[in-house]
Amino acid sequence: MSDPAPQLPAGMDLRTVEVPTPDGVVRGKVGVTSGPMGLTGLVRIACELTDALVARANRLEEEAGRTISCRAGCGACCRHMVPVSAPEAFYLMDLVDCFEPARRRAVIERLDRIVGMLEEHSMIDELLNPQHTDEPVLPIARKYFRLQMACPFLADESCSIHPHRPVACRDYNVTSSTEWCSRPYEHDIAKVLMPLPLSVSLARLTAAVTGDKPCLIPLTLVPRWVGAHGELRTRRWPGLELFDRFLAEVGPQVPSDRTDPGMVPGMAPGTASRSGGSKRRGAR
Repeated sequence: MSDPAPQLPAGMDLRTVEVPTPDGVVRGKVGVTSGPMGLTGLVRIACELTDALVARANRLEEEAGRTISCRAGCGACCRHMVPVSAPEAFYLMDLVDCFEPARRRAVIERLDRIVGMLEEHSMIDELLNPQHTDEPVLPIARKYFRLQMACPFLADESCSIHPHRPVACRDYNVTSSTEWCSRPYEHDIAKVLMPLPLSVSLARLTAAVTGDKPCLIPLTLVPRWVGAHGELRTRRWPGLELFDRFLAEVGPQVPSDRTDPGMVPGMAPGTASRSGGSKRRGAR
């Protein structure tokens, strides 16, 4: 989010955002399309808000004497199952479609190889319809991580789309040793506590405007999912109305009883690193 007010191009309105969190209110201003807007138009806003929340959370960790371990070149977490909302899925495919041909072809080939491995292990159906248990991490996520399939956007152990990475990637930071991240089920990973998983808010907003059940999509299955939802990809709503409806979904998040199948992003292990925090369902 930006504050003070930025210079906006034609067709955009400046809106004030105030989001209450356990660590205080996050305030800022964002530019919102005033005309027709698709779901992808909310992704930039969600990412800006997530970046503001991450900056505050990381600052609190440092004030408590803990150091963020994550660095460029440490891509161990990029083998986890990354959950994205429908708006992010469309956004990622729009991004890939804008790549120059050789780069786009390379990414699609990597995705195809991953899907082939998932099919070989009969994992596709459960990835799209995860079976929830009392474990803090989805069982399918453990199986996914054991396959050690690198994210198709990973290059030299760093994110090649870092400015455009999903919300779940932005809000996953740890203060434990980076050496532990390659063996997360053997160690107590100290994940930085994030109050609002905005990928869930985007998923709930999508459900609210479509009448479908909320869902999160594994990043590596995004092309398959987007291909089956072409009409939704091109659908438009009044921009300011869609923005207001998204803000209405930014509030109390995933209930502990997991009443929404497919909505709990229990993709990676982690305990809240902040003193007094409870066990966390990791976002990646």
